[in-house]
Amino acid sequence: MTADLAPDLPPETVTTLVAAWAQLYGLIGFELFGQFNRVVEDRSTFFRHAVGQLAHGVGLVYGE
Repeated sequence: MTADLAPDLPPETVTTLVAAWAQLYGLIGFELFGQFNRVVEDRSTFFRHAVGQLAHGVGLVYGE
């Protein structure tokens, strides 16, 4: 996977980035298709927190 996506990055970095992308995709899909209805009341706060965690996981600073 690393050779195809980003041959100059360490495999661990590529794996982390792909996992974060998949999680973000899942969060967006859950929101779009109503999976968070009656589960998460304040979805805006939840989404900001979740994206912040994903950003932190890949070494980015979010929301300051």
